[in-house]
Amino acid sequence: MGSETLKRLIKEQDIISDYKDIDIQITANGFDFRLAALIEVKKAGQLRIDKSGAKRPELGTAYVLKGFEGHIKNIETEKTIILDEGTLIELDDKKTYLAVTCEKVNTPENTNFEIEPRSSLFRYCQCDIVTGFGEAGYRGLLTVLFKPTLPNAAIDIGVRFMQVSFNRLDSDAHYEDQKENSYQGGNIL
Repeated sequence: MGSETLKRLIKEQDIISDYKDIDIQITANGFDFRLAALIEVKKAGQLRIDKSGAKRPELGTAYVLKGFEGHIKNIETEKTIILDEGTLIELDDKKTYLAVTCEKVNTPENTNFEIEPRSSLFRYCQCDIVTGFGEAGYRGLLTVLFKPTLPNAAIDIGVRFMQVSFNRLDSDAHYEDQKENSYQGGNIL
């Protein structure tokens, strides 16, 4: 989806909310999302066929952009540190993190989305993200796996770190009719 169509959908249908500056964040092919929270993963969880047997990961320190504390209210962390925008977070290349966005999506039933790192993420601080595919009809914030690849990496809280591009489908997806849609609204875990 091109920038003109996306900008119209943002203004008319609120397809993206909680953005800072539409003219800076919109790109030729998508929209740049900012870093609201970075959460250390201390111990991996378990994904099971029967979700009742799944185990959540153990989380350490959460670094959260001031004003976005509500984005992590439903998860348990060892410690939460609230930071002003532009505060540099020093990263440990031996750790894995969850990154949570400031922005939320409100995708129509006929629009899905793809998430990619901004090239500056790996060019400047040698970090990468592991993402999933965003389903049509999904509403909420986005959470991705965040991994520094080298020692001494650092990133500002509030920085634009990933880009989301949107795709129109030829029919409605009916997200709410799926058997599993428990992440609707942006549940991190």
